[in-house]
Amino acid sequence: MRVPLSERPALDVYPFVTVHPIRYGDLDPNNHVNNAAVATYLEIGRTEFFDKEGVRLTGEGRGISLVHLEIEYHREILYPGFVQIAIGIRRVGASSLTFDQAVFVGGERFVSGSSTTAQIDLKLRRSTPWNDVQRAKFATLLMK
Repeated sequence: MRVPLSERPALDVYPFVTVHPIRYGDLDPNNHVNNAAVATYLEIGRTEFFDKEGVRLTGEGRGISLVHLEIEYHREILYPGFVQIAIGIRRVGASSLTFDQAVFVGGERFVSGSSTTAQIDLKLRRSTPWNDVQRAKFATLLMK
């Protein structure tokens, strides 16, 4: 079910925001940011979220895999400028996280997204449950 733009969270509601430049190479022939670049912006948000919030799983034999992605485009993003990539956890599953993501320009929402990632055991190549330390960290990053 589609959520009206007026009911989507504002930028300041998200627990994590990172800022990135809009690169000339992000543009398509219509001179606006290509949809593939928008997916990359959301990926940057997830990656920086894991790295900067201290939940990167290096050296533990675990990794993160994207299992679902939805993107809704509200307005075209133009060059030059900067995007604000916002992310917060909506749901914590046994081995998955569902995120609310958005791309803002100048504090205005241009893109809404939802993604689900799963923690995987890199040796077995299948999902593995979150531990108590991870769950405690995720609880502090839930969207309100």
